[in-house]
Amino acid sequence: MGLEDLEVGMPFQSYTPEAPLSQFVATIWWMSNAGVPSSRQRICPNGGAMQLVLNLAHQSLSFFEGAERQSIRAPLIAGPYSKAFSIDPAEFTAVLGVQFKPGGARLILRLPAHELHNTDVPFEDLYPQEAARLRDEVLSATGLAGRFRVLESYLLEKLCGATSLHPAVEHALLEFTRRPGLRAVADVQAEIGISHTRFLQVFREQVGLTPKLFCRLQRFRSVLQRMGNGRPVHWAEVAADCGYFDQAHLIHDFRAFSGMTPLEYAGFRQRSQDASTTAGAAG
Repeated sequence: MGLEDLEVGMPFQSYTPEAPLSQFVATIWWMSNAGVPSSRQRICPNGGAMQLVLNLAHQSLSFFEGAERQSIRAPLIAGPYSKAFSIDPAEFTAVLGVQFKPGGARLILRLPAHELHNTDVPFEDLYPQEAARLRDEVLSATGLAGRFRVLESYLLEKLCGATSLHPAVEHALLEFTRRPGLRAVADVQAEIGISHTRFLQVFREQVGLTPKLFCRLQRFRSVLQRMGNGRPVHWAEVAADCGYFDQAHLIHDFRAFSGMTPLEYAGFRQRSQDASTTAGAAG
């Protein structure tokens, strides 16, 4: 999708920027849920990606950890998450965001990725003047394409002077994401030719997660993708294909990252989809 194709009013849209931003940014996205009923939507870890999120309707965003509601000033930086949380989609009426590739936020925004694990930080705490200016410019832009251009211009501005990922991290990310769950950390580290301690240090500093945790998240995401293809799920087959020792290993990791078993999650997601369909028909 190009910028010229974006239309305000659609509930979710995304845009993939061109080079050189595409080296660091996975997507720029827009969410508009005006009119949907209040509910809870489970958000699972996205594989270690960090995000920059702006709320154009309010100056904060809320999420839930269990029954406890948390609010944080927006724009905000969402660090690399390895645990699930919940949102109320009804509150996301005009939300704009940037999903960085692993390591991308660390390089473009000069952020301490390893200090932001499972953490959201108000952007103004990091860049006070830039946070206010960015929100004002986005609000003043005409149309959704204009808002995306403002974000893209800001990121290009920040890109000046950005360094590249450490070669060891770049190689490891390629291997870990190309074949989730099928490349052992020790094997990839041996290919790189640096010490185990140094590899752990640079990977965690640039990505925000340890290599082992990052690989577990990629494997978990591959299971979610298999669950979302609309076909019946054969769990023993999925466990083998995604690199788990057995089905029990899959269930253990799935619960660790989502807070549910795979079957509980599938039922929760189906109920959420049914509620959305009912609300759409009523509207």
